[in-house]
Amino acid sequence: MRTTKAELRHFVTNNRHAIRLTVDSRAPMNPLRGPGLLKTYRRQVDNMKEFIGEADAVKHQMESVVDAFRHVLRITAFQGLLQSSGFATLPSILTQNSPDAGMKTGISEDRQNPLPRVAEPLVEGICLEALDRLKDFGAPLKIFGLLRDVVPGRQVEIVRLMLAMDRVQFRVAKVLIELTPRSQLTNPLARRKRYEGISSAQMAAMEADIAEVSHKYLSAASTHGSEMLNLIAATNYFDRLLNNPKLVRYLARNFTRQLEVFQNLLDFREARYKNPPTA
Repeated sequence: MRTTKAELRHFVTNNRHAIRLTVDSRAPMNPLRGPGLLKTYRRQVDNMKEFIGEADAVKHQMESVVDAFRHVLRITAFQGLLQSSGFATLPSILTQNSPDAGMKTGISEDRQNPLPRVAEPLVEGICLEALDRLKDFGAPLKIFGLLRDVVPGRQVEIVRLMLAMDRVQFRVAKVLIELTPRSQLTNPLARRKRYEGISSAQMAAMEADIAEVSHKYLSAASTHGSEMLNLIAATNYFDRLLNNPKLVRYLARNFTRQLEVFQNLLDFREARYKNPPTA
């Protein structure tokens, strides 16, 4: 939907970042050198990979449990046992028709998603969506000087990454800008900065690596909240179910493998409590 001039004026008037962009916000000259770029790049990639691994583990646990429970739930006798024991009300995730229905994360299936298309007017070179996403965060003004160097879709992607990582920082933005493909630069012909100790081939490999990890990270981040709610609902249900001797005896006699899967889910929860994932 196109933004009218009146709407644009209202947005700029009411967005503190947009107001501040009327002043000079050019980025500092060469504030990040080779060692600093490598350190920031490695830290951010490692953090993203750790989060992706955690999200992937949650996804795997839930797929295994849904599949195992669906197999057992086909048995009429087990349905009756659940009913008589007060377990007939199931978490919605356990009633899915397929192991991964309703909880697609795209972590393993993700393909280099195209850059989001942003067709909006710019405020001092910054697209409205990027400004709007940052409206509740104290983003350093010099970040906007960096964002001007990339196309609007890449601006939004970088802002989404920083917000998801809770790292709305100049250094993080600088690394993401430096590792942006040339085709996503505002001026694709612009000369790229050379960093001492980092070869062109290494920069190209870093660019490809962070692009792949970023897409997987954003995909995981977009669904992780709902997946965690599913995990909590399922673990609470099986925590009660596995404390029912009648149900446990039935599963132990007839569905040993499925019982092990349910117990593994509770063990997974306990392991997460003891070693919570880092932000």
